[in-house]
Amino acid sequence: MSRTPSTSRRRALALAAGGTLGSLAGCLGSFDPIGDGGSDGSDDEFTDTTDVPEPEYGHWFDGGTDYPGTVDRRGEEAVAIAVGDGDGFRFDPAAVWVDYGTTVRWEWTGEAGAHDVATYDGPAAIRSRITDEADHEYAVTVSESDEGITRYSCRPHQGIGEHGAIVVGPDVESYVTEYDTTPVDYGDWFVETPNAAGTANPLRRDTVTVRVGGPGGYDPDAEEWDTAPVYDTPALRVTPGTTVRWRWVPGSGEHSVVAEDGSFESDLVAVEAAGSPEDQTDEHVFEHAFEEPGTHRYACERHRDEGMRGAVVVEPSRY
Repeated sequence: MSRTPSTSRRRALALAAGGTLGSLAGCLGSFDPIGDGGSDGSDDEFTDTTDVPEPEYGHWFDGGTDYPGTVDRRGEEAVAIAVGDGDGFRFDPAAVWVDYGTTVRWEWTGEAGAHDVATYDGPAAIRSRITDEADHEYAVTVSESDEGITRYSCRPHQGIGEHGAIVVGPDVESYVTEYDTTPVDYGDWFVETPNAAGTANPLRRDTVTVRVGGPGGYDPDAEEWDTAPVYDTPALRVTPGTTVRWRWVPGSGEHSVVAEDGSFESDLVAVEAAGSPEDQTDEHVFEHAFEEPGTHRYACERHRDEGMRGAVVVEPSRY
């Protein structure tokens, strides 16, 4: 697909290229990549596709997943997508094309452990909870603001190919890849980083937040903060002018944000944790605006050798 969209169209295009891996922000290895159900060896097939122009998804459906093509569901008010279909690690249909105003509903099969659906990149906001509950449902109704391609995944199984995409709008043939989001080679930078599972792509945002010291959530059952010596999203790809804001998780210990090239550096800070989020008033923030294209590596000065490392890839739009 190589057609060039109009200027107004470009602003609404999806971010449709990149590697098959993405960030498992906040997961920190807490999910079994196979799940309790495992593969049952079934021969379930995907929904048949119609003869529609195939959008550009980059490498999103590579990696051994049996991907049959985009299913045309324009003209329908509601569309259902199975979560955990086939061998337990598929969406059916994996890619679906819909109109404005369509309600897209994901339905859990209960197979192969816990699943969720979450936006990897693109205009539509998709974020369900993670559950293994059969017949669980999550739905979004797309609008004109969601026009383009949104790639999403099951975060616990993203690395083994549980990927999906929704295409929203009237003219799929005009959608092209707006950003070059091919996989980034970080060398051995993230070898010791426990939650580095690829690059998150929060493109076209003025500000992006990274939690310092773990996923940053408060566990009401345990009545404590969920912390770890990591950045919750180790690798980001942003456009020039984006401000990255690092926020310290209360009770996670002393951490810092120090660029390898010396271009930015925070203080070494620890934030004391209150008994609950409602009582938490002290939270340290450090931010830096990224203007120069390239890969900007950084680390915590105290936990660098234990893998508390990050990177910000600055990539301009191709238009």
